[in-house]
Amino acid sequence: MNHTARKLLVGTVGAAGLFLATTATANADTTHKVAKNDTVWDLSQKYGVSIQAIETLNNIDQNSHLIVTGQTLKVPAKDAQVAKNNAPAQVTDKKADTANTSEVTVKAGDTLWTLAQQYNTSVEKLRELNGLAADAYLIHPGNVLKVNGTVQATQQPAQTEQPVQQQAQPEQPVVQQEATQEQAQEPQLVVSANHTTHTVQAGESLYSIAQAYGVTVDSLRAANNLGATLLVGQTLTINDPAKDPAQEAAAQQAAAQAQQEAAAQQATQQQAATQVQQPVQNQAPAQTQAPAQQVQQQAQPAQVQQPQQQVVSTSADGAAIAAYAQSFIGTPYVWGGSTPSGFDCSGLTQYVYAHFGKQIGRNTIAQESAGAHIPVSQAQVGDLLFWGTPGSTYHVAIYLGGNSFVAAPEPGQSVKIGNMAYFMPSFAVHVN
Repeated sequence: MNHTARKLLVGTVGAAGLFLATTATANADTTHKVAKNDTVWDLSQKYGVSIQAIETLNNIDQNSHLIVTGQTLKVPAKDAQVAKNNAPAQVTDKKADTANTSEVTVKAGDTLWTLAQQYNTSVEKLRELNGLAADAYLIHPGNVLKVNGTVQATQQPAQTEQPVQQQAQPEQPVVQQEATQEQAQEPQLVVSANHTTHTVQAGESLYSIAQAYGVTVDSLRAANNLGATLLVGQTLTINDPAKDPAQEAAAQQAAAQAQQEAAAQQATQQQAATQVQQPVQNQAPAQTQAPAQQVQQQAQPAQVQQPQQQVVSTSADGAAIAAYAQSFIGTPYVWGGSTPSGFDCSGLTQYVYAHFGKQIGRNTIAQESAGAHIPVSQAQVGDLLFWGTPGSTYHVAIYLGGNSFVAAPEPGQSVKIGNMAYFMPSFAVHVN
């Protein structure tokens, strides 16, 4: 009988040792190799720990929060589990008050502050409800957050009378539940059948890429798992592009070449008309006026390729140019359009300046050469504003003064007034 009791005691001690070893292993720090687009906030959500805990353990700058792809990080045990290990005998009488708690899925543009305002709560309360660090501010579309409730108490009384094996069983379901929550928080990417890819170049932004392909910034976010910053060399998926930047650049180059050839042909014809007119005037001025006019009329078709419009002046001031441009507000955007039935950005500026007798070219690159390049801070009312580097600009508008400009922005929109505080030009051109 004593021998049997001794064996039972040894077995019980062994099982308890196995449970403690398993618990210690589960609570030990783990490692994570940083993948592309990972952020400290993503890792804190994935492993259920605070941003501060990860950054402190790995000596990460808490101002920049910078981590590098391929870097191996130590991930501390979950904050809730660490607190439980430090005080295993604590039993809380606080029960979760979930009567008013609900969940909301984060949409594009949402912030902790806007959600707090919408649900009549505070940012600190949202952080507390969702286990976020005190300095957490970044949330992603697709995240599921708790709102309008109190923190749910997850502590349970210590079960000292339960067998060791029974206490060890919940580990597997908890891991599965965490994996399910992680999958639910990951936003679903939308990729259409008609899509292409784009490799990010230096100086590009989501807006400039959206403009180049004729899509919206929201569609780029929906099709790509974007981090806090856009990385040079990153490959983006473009759904249903309305433009082909390569074809558009080729078309602009061809249009510029055609315009130069037309200008050269016009100059040649005018020179020929002058040479014909001068000898005849010396002999019989009254008889040669009609042939000279015929020569000039024959030269006109080569230079008029734009829709007919009334030319009112060749010395209009900037205010008149700005006022005339604003008369087209509401005109729909049409790619390649250059008439009041529909404009693209350079078609609008060309049409407005042609009204005042100024030929500035058909596309943005040609219009860069219409005058002197000046800083945006020196722009005057009526000047041209450009986005992009000289020689490869992708958008043009007419300056209205202050922070305002008028432009034909993108497909699906109309000619409207824009604000430089949200879309700053790269440089300006004062048309000669």
